[in-house]
Amino acid sequence: MFASSFDFNNFRKLAKRDRLMNVVSRKLIGLRPIAPPTMFEALVIAITEQQISLDAAIAIRSRLVEKYGAIVRLDERRFYAFPTPVSLARAEPSQMRGVGLSRSKAAYISELSRKVENGQLDLEGLRKKNDSTIIQELTKIRGVGPWTAEYALIRGMGRANALPADDLGIQRAVSRAYFKGRRISSKEVRRVLNKFAPYSGIAAFYLMYYLFWLPKLIE
Repeated sequence: MFASSFDFNNFRKLAKRDRLMNVVSRKLIGLRPIAPPTMFEALVIAITEQQISLDAAIAIRSRLVEKYGAIVRLDERRFYAFPTPVSLARAEPSQMRGVGLSRSKAAYISELSRKVENGQLDLEGLRKKNDSTIIQELTKIRGVGPWTAEYALIRGMGRANALPADDLGIQRAVSRAYFKGRRISSKEVRRVLNKFAPYSGIAAFYLMYYLFWLPKLIE
């Protein structure tokens, strides 16, 4: 959960080569992205975040977890485990829509859960393969495009160089930091952040946190 596989010392060495990223990495020293423990969880998270704001996705996902996740009680408090493939495979897509999922996202999550539950998909087995092969395999799944695959790759497997360059938030961050706010393409995002390879994805995470999330915490 605390992304122990990421080597932030080597990332900071690379960050020193770039004036802005050096400031960012020093300001956020010790920051680690939360890493879902399974690829199934990472993919469900990614699907819920497709084409909507992060705040909206978090709200929808929280309702999904509370409706289908196992409950753990501690004194008078309730905690919810992330839903298993079995619990989501048994749920009707029409019922999942009740938490705020669109018709297509409910169908994607339902189908993904069934295939994992019955053994058609071995998501954890993909960990043995390289990034490009994993992306090719993941994008064969209905509802999983390049952005979702790359997002799940960095979050679920800790592949620090995975870069979902089509992400509008990442494009906004790179634009603001390096292009004076003008609209840029995913190709330009990759060109800028590839200088931090094999930590391009971590560079994107740090840049977004520094520009968009840290100011909210300070307010």
